[in-house]
Amino acid sequence: MAFASPKGAAVTDPHQLLKSVFGFDRFRGVQEQVVGRVLRGEPTLAVMPTGAGKSLCYQLPALAREGTALVISPLIALMHDQIRAADALGIKAASLTSADDREAVVKRFLSGELDLLYVAPERATTEGFRRLADRVHLSLIAIDEAHCVSEWGHDFRPDYRQLTRLLDDHREVPRLALTATADRRTRADILAQLGIPEDGLIVAGFDRPNIRYVIRQREQTGKQLRQLLGDRPGPAIVYAPSRDKTEKIAAELGGSGRRSLPYHAGLPPEVRARNQSAFVRSEDMVIAATVAFGMGIDKPDVRTVAHSAIPKSLEAYYQETGRA
Repeated sequence: MAFASPKGAAVTDPHQLLKSVFGFDRFRGVQEQVVGRVLRGEPTLAVMPTGAGKSLCYQLPALAREGTALVISPLIALMHDQIRAADALGIKAASLTSADDREAVVKRFLSGELDLLYVAPERATTEGFRRLADRVHLSLIAIDEAHCVSEWGHDFRPDYRQLTRLLDDHREVPRLALTATADRRTRADILAQLGIPEDGLIVAGFDRPNIRYVIRQREQTGKQLRQLLGDRPGPAIVYAPSRDKTEKIAAELGGSGRRSLPYHAGLPPEVRARNQSAFVRSEDMVIAATVAFGMGIDKPDVRTVAHSAIPKSLEAYYQETGRA
């Protein structure tokens, strides 16, 4: 089966790329439906649970279509995780962050060398970047963690609202918005903000049969967590309602012999990055964190996610438990 771009140029069979680059014999869930729409140049919002393979939905079209795919992503750590994963697949990816060699990345971007360029919404909405993007043939624009677009979403980022300027500059370029969770009102807001028609909405099933949910009466939180995690080896995440609580939980678990680190927005950036990196590489660490941790974390062996307090919303709870 062959696809064609809106300009009529033939592109590689996505099934061939799926096998040769990603090593899969078949698409999973709604992936083929999403990829097909992007390759046909149709604007799309895909709501797919954590672990359903959202990144493949823009990585594969980026390889199939001529040009460079622009990926809007909200977190530097998330970008770097995804770039490492792309590099492992032989996909040429880079990001424009303060930690990168900006001049070298811009040169690669302008030369068309990159398959993927990751950029934060705060940079993507600047006049300078928009003029830079005007000089490049874009294969698609992907908006990751698209719930950040909506004021009804659990991680609203005002800069996401300004992306319409960039999208308007490139109306002919396919746009793909992706998120793991969005209720009906949030989905409608995303569609309106990003100029995606209602028939461009694809919602995958939310059932995760490999996850078991248990709710317990909270009594002695520290003791309960030590018992819970003592019975369950492997990497784990404990969400806490405040920065102080993350520090306290990490110290308590560490004192009981379970390696544990805190993560919250009040830590110096280098400490946050170091703690996240240690957790991603670990086989038995616990990260005690506020909701600042977790968006887009690509770690397939997390065995337990515990909430030491009630989450802010049902959508936030689903998003956070989806790390398991």
